[in-house]
Parts: sequence; structure tokens; C-alpha cells
Amino acid sequence: EFSPVSIRMAKEQGLSLNPMRISGVCGRLLCCLGYEGEQYRVMKGKLPKEGQRVSIPMGIASVVGGNPLKETVLVELESGARVELPLSEVTIIDH
Repeated sequence: EFSPVSIRMAKEQGLSLNPMRISGVCGRLLCCLGYEGEQYRVMKGKLPKEGQRVSIPMGIASVVGGNPLKETVLVELESGARVELPLSEVTIIDH
């Protein structure tokens, strides 16, 4: 018996919502979405949230995104430039 899989799980993992891309040969949503869901939430919880101000080697920046699987954070500098950095190089300065 398989656990139920929902579209919400695909959204949480940042996947395309195209049914052809997230469906298995059986025509149902990919079972792996359910297995990976909890781990993905844990990894995503380690990243700073969008809009948070952070300190990075180049100065102060704002978080505009992140990649939980790569453990990287996409930030925007005050100059408008965007940089992707490893989570280990990012320090949250406001909560």
C-alpha cells in the first residue's frame, strides 16, 4: 500500500506542476514525492527566508531565494547584483 501523494508535495519541492512531469508510468503522482517530502522540508527549514537580511563576505544582502538540495542561498546585494552562496557563508542578521 502506497501513502497518498498530493500536488502540494510537488509545490513544496519547487517542481513543475505539469502532470506529465510529475506522474509515473501508472498515471499517478510520483511516489518519490511522498518519500522525499519530509527530508525536503527539513532541508528547506535550514535556509533563511526570502526577504531576510543577511551578512555575507561581500557585505549585507537580502535573501531572494534558495536551493535546499544544494544548500545554497540566492541573495541580492544593495547594488542589485545577485549572488548564489553556500549556506555556510551566510549569517542571518535579522529575524
